[in-house]
Amino acid sequence: MPNLEIHKAISKHRTGEDYEKLHKWMDEATAYLGYNHRLERHFYTQEYKNYIEKEWDKKAVVEWLFHIALDNMETASKFAKEAYSKAYEEINICFDKNGEVVKCEFTKVHPNSKGSTIWSKETD
Repeated sequence: MPNLEIHKAISKHRTGEDYEKLHKWMDEATAYLGYNHRLERHFYTQEYKNYIEKEWDKKAVVEWLFHIALDNMETASKFAKEAYSKAYEEINICFDKNGEVVKCEFTKVHPNSKGSTIWSKETD
């Protein structure tokens, strides 16, 4: 999973704030659950959403969800490298004005070749 510094840097880039306390709160269970810390605070509930919004703000709710998504994308990437001989190293996800996924581009980057495949809502 991405470390605290990566989560902070991404939040800072997106919002202007690093949300260090939020990211630390999310990963507190690492001390006693290790990798399984994601069993706590790493899934959506209205209770978590309300707590985060009250403790921080609405932007923090978004950063919480991006933290979860990034952790899971990194895990999926690692599993993909085990499952496929040539896993995708770049994934671009595009959303429409309503926030729905409309396009995913998966790119393989290797020293001798580069290939990509694109899924689009329009071509599905």
